[in-house]
Amino acid sequence: MVTDSQPGTEVVAGIVRKDGRMLICRRPEGAHLAGMWEFPGGKIEAGESPEEALAREIREELGIGIEVGSLRWKTNYTYPDRTVSLRFYDCRWRAGDAENDGVAAHEWVLPGELDRFDFLPADAPLVDILKKDGPPPTGGGLDEAYRECARMVAAHYENFPVASRMLPAPMRRHVAAVYAFARCADDFSDEAGPGTAGSGTAGSGTAGERLAKLDEWEARLEAAAEGRGEGPVFIALADTLRSRELPLQPFRDLLSAFRQDVTVNRYPDFSSLMDCCRLSANPVGRIVLMLHGVRDEDSFRRSDAICTALQLANHWQDVKQDYLRGRVYLPQADLEDFGVPESELGGECAGAALRALMVFQIRRARGLFAEGFPLIRSSKGALGRELRAIFRGGLAALESIERAEYDILKGSPRLGPQEKAACALAAFLPAGGLENLVGPGVDSAADANYCRWYVRSSRSSFYPAFRTLPPGRLRGLLAIYSFCRSVDDVADTPGNLGEKRRLLQGWKSAVGRLEEVSHDHPILRELAAAAATYGAPAESLREVIDGVEMDLKPGRYETFEELSVYCHKVASAVGMSCMGVFGVAPPAGEPYARSLGMALQLTNILRDLWADAREGRIYLPLEDLRRFGVAEEDIVQGVWSEPLADLLLFEAGRARAFFREAEDVRPAGTRRSLFAARLMGRIYLRMLTQMEKAGFPVSGWRPSLSKGAKIREALLCFFGP
Repeated sequence: MVTDSQPGTEVVAGIVRKDGRMLICRRPEGAHLAGMWEFPGGKIEAGESPEEALAREIREELGIGIEVGSLRWKTNYTYPDRTVSLRFYDCRWRAGDAENDGVAAHEWVLPGELDRFDFLPADAPLVDILKKDGPPPTGGGLDEAYRECARMVAAHYENFPVASRMLPAPMRRHVAAVYAFARCADDFSDEAGPGTAGSGTAGSGTAGERLAKLDEWEARLEAAAEGRGEGPVFIALADTLRSRELPLQPFRDLLSAFRQDVTVNRYPDFSSLMDCCRLSANPVGRIVLMLHGVRDEDSFRRSDAICTALQLANHWQDVKQDYLRGRVYLPQADLEDFGVPESELGGECAGAALRALMVFQIRRARGLFAEGFPLIRSSKGALGRELRAIFRGGLAALESIERAEYDILKGSPRLGPQEKAACALAAFLPAGGLENLVGPGVDSAADANYCRWYVRSSRSSFYPAFRTLPPGRLRGLLAIYSFCRSVDDVADTPGNLGEKRRLLQGWKSAVGRLEEVSHDHPILRELAAAAATYGAPAESLREVIDGVEMDLKPGRYETFEELSVYCHKVASAVGMSCMGVFGVAPPAGEPYARSLGMALQLTNILRDLWADAREGRIYLPLEDLRRFGVAEEDIVQGVWSEPLADLLLFEAGRARAFFREAEDVRPAGTRRSLFAARLMGRIYLRMLTQMEKAGFPVSGWRPSLSKGAKIREALLCFFGP
């Protein structure tokens, strides 16, 4: 900027254009003539050309890249204390979102809006010129207007091709004009950068200012429809409207959607979000079809499904970015059903519940792609190629979220060169290959992958044993374990007690209707499949939830019999749920599941003794504490003593007895089928031995087995007695 230029200083400034608007800046406090507006630029340093200085200053103070064009105007202006030589260049925005790094504020304005700002005296003559001349004389006419629209297309990222070379050149220009119209209007609704997350205000520009710009955009649309296009976008669009005989209503619907983006920032349910997409996405598809002469209702309906799916894919990529702008497109009812607090959307890493919600939302979007697929199959020629590439790009956007394991908080997943190449290739391949990407098998695989991620991320000591199972049985076991892990996480995660009870009741209700209804949660969908295939008993699954509910109010167990009830629910019932997956009939396998569950849970209690105590939980029977002369406070405060060591060795002996009992009651002929369960037992028995040898230290030490030790146990389990 011309902030502190000295007498005789050479200053360069830019008339930076983007989407038919010009960039202007307000001078910061402490600068000469602070608070006044000017065109961006600054002082030319020694050794710099004016063009180099202009690009550097704008990059440093606004954070954007520009293309410097020809000299538009130059002048000398004398202030009371200085004389400045000014050069103004026509420029085009190339990359980046403008930030106020060295200016007090910035605006993108139309030439007719320049009167609203108080400009520096040196800039005022140029302002008068620009108001009269409009856009710079760079060739003018209809062809240049279409070229400007094409430049807007090239400057913005999309998941799919827009006005690509798969279309004939005459059609590309019409698509570009429509895109430029929608792109500019969308930018108006998003204008002025992010607002405060959770404030309910999307963008720091006032709603009134953005709505006024959209009103003006609609007035210019109406004028273009009458042949009075003004500015590159509307000069081109006026020709497109006339030559392709397009109705105005789809364009008006788009503007209604952008107005809604200004005033509505939450959606209570999915149907209200679909209503939004009906205005914000579907009109674009209908316009593209009409450009190609397709105007039947069946094609429109199929197009609507695809366009809504494309819009949803974009929303799901930008969950965090939209939240930080004050918008949440994830339906509020879905957030509540999956137990996701809205504040999590601004976090750094997505939790299991949010990832499960994204699996569900992607399944919804993929279902809409499937609904629209008949249009892809029936479209031929250039339109067919373009639609196949767009369709593949939308699916690739969903796949990018899946590759990120549904963690949409680490950044908006985007398509890389390989994915973009696949989209281009899809344009020239038969449509049948795309149908395979929207079939039910894709959704089923996504559910299974979520459960696999969930179990793996829990770092369970059981996971190595799970992997010894054949693929089908492994999938069933992962579903059951994911269910148990998920309900256990409800109790262990900090939060409102009433909300935890509500979530657990939701799980319990779903288990009661496991095979009767279609479920939204990927774990429930996998659990239903496992129950249908292997017969996981609903009663055992409900017992697991009952056990977790016992943890909601940390209490004490007076006797070992009372503790046994808890251990049965949170561990033995899990084993009973898994017997069918292991290939063992539940009645025959129940004694084994009961004993092994007791052994595993008692080992867990000893392993987590000190961590649980810090949370106010002591699972060891109080009668045993009194018998060995150990006070509860000693455990809570982590005070080690000989009586405490004797108590823990006694409890470890109990666990060992249950490990032996499990082997004694294991059904005959199940050595191979129960290999995974037996390996779990061996790994936990080794951990119990480690704790005994270490003396149950109070420090943060936890027993664990190396990868080599686990392999050794697996070999002994397989080849041993």
